[in-house]
Amino acid sequence: MRVTPALKALLCLLAAALLLGSETWPKEEPPAPLVGFSYSPGIVSSADNEGAAELANLLAATEPDLVRLPVYWELVQPTPNSLDFSSVDELLEIVDAHNTFADRPTRVVLTLGARNFLYPELHQPAWADPREQPHLNDVQAGSPYRTYFDESVLRYRSSPLLYAWQVENEPLDNIVNEVTGADQITLTQLSWEVAEVHELDPAHKVGVTTFDGWNVYIDLLQIYAPLVLAGLGAYPSGHPEQALAMGDALGLDLYIDQPSTPYRFTSPDLRSVWKQQAVGLWADRARAQGKDLWLTEVQAQPWSGRAGFEPANLVASAVDYRQEPVQVVLLWGVETWLRDPAWMAAANHAMTILRT
Repeated sequence: MRVTPALKALLCLLAAALLLGSETWPKEEPPAPLVGFSYSPGIVSSADNEGAAELANLLAATEPDLVRLPVYWELVQPTPNSLDFSSVDELLEIVDAHNTFADRPTRVVLTLGARNFLYPELHQPAWADPREQPHLNDVQAGSPYRTYFDESVLRYRSSPLLYAWQVENEPLDNIVNEVTGADQITLTQLSWEVAEVHELDPAHKVGVTTFDGWNVYIDLLQIYAPLVLAGLGAYPSGHPEQALAMGDALGLDLYIDQPSTPYRFTSPDLRSVWKQQAVGLWADRARAQGKDLWLTEVQAQPWSGRAGFEPANLVASAVDYRQEPVQVVLLWGVETWLRDPAWMAAANHAMTILRT
C-alpha cells in the first residue's frame, strides 16, 4: 500500500489521539500562575498624560501580579546617537506609585527589540528605514541598535519592579501588514539578543513568544511531521518549538476568535478547550527542558470589534487554562475593558479564577 501524505497525516493524528488518551487528568490543580495584562499608551490613546491615567486606572481596577510594558526602539532611540528612556520611566513610575498603596504589588515584564507588541509590530525608528529584511538585520547588527539594546538591559536590570524580559515579539512569525515588509527576526540575531540579556542580566529570565496551531494535533504534526503539515497546507502553527529552544520561557499568544481562525462555526468555548489541550502539550515540553510556559496574550476582547467573542467566553477560557501548569498569564484587551464595564468585570473574574 502506498503511504500518501494524507495517510501519513491521518496516522499522525491517530497516534496523537492515543497519546492524549493515555494522559491522566491532574489530581490537583497546578500552582496558580502570576496574572496580569499588557499595556502600551498607544493601545488606547497616544497622549502621554492620558496613557498615565489609563495605566493607573487599570492597575487600581485589577491589581495585577504582572504588567507587560514595551521598550520601544523607535521611542528610546529617536536618532542613532541619542537615547531617551522617558517613555519607559514614566510607566514604571506609575507602577511604583500603585505599589505604594496596593495590597498586591505589581511587577513588570519588559519587552525590547525591533519587534514589539502592538500594531504595526515592527517599532523601528525612521532613521533605520526601510522597514524590511534584509535591511532590518543589517541595522540590528550595527552599533546604534546594540547600544539601544544593551543600555535598556543595563538601565532596568536592577529595578525591583522587574520580573523578566521578553526579547522581540513573535520574532520568528510572519505577521503581515501594510506598513512593513518581511520583518521576521533572524535566528542569528535572536540568539544574540537572548545571550546578551543573559550576559548582562543573569538574574532574570528571558521569554520568547509565538503563536501555535488551532489545536494540539496541528502542533504535534509540526513537531513530529512538519513535511506532512506543509503538504496539507494547514493553518500555520507559528514557531513554538523554536521559541521554546531559544529562551527560558515559551510565551504563547492564544486567540480563539479572529478572522483567520479555522472552524469558526464551532463555539469559542470549544476552541478554548482545544487551546487548553495545546497548552498542556507545551507545558509538558517546557517542563521537560526545565523552562517556563507563559501565556503572553490571552484573548480578552473581541477581535477588532467583531461579534463572536463575549465576556462569558473569556471567563470560560480562564477556567480551561487554569487547569494547566503555566507560570504566567497575561490578558490582552485593556482598551475594551476601559470602555465597557462588562468587559472589565469579566477580566477581573477571569483573573480571579486564574489566581485561585
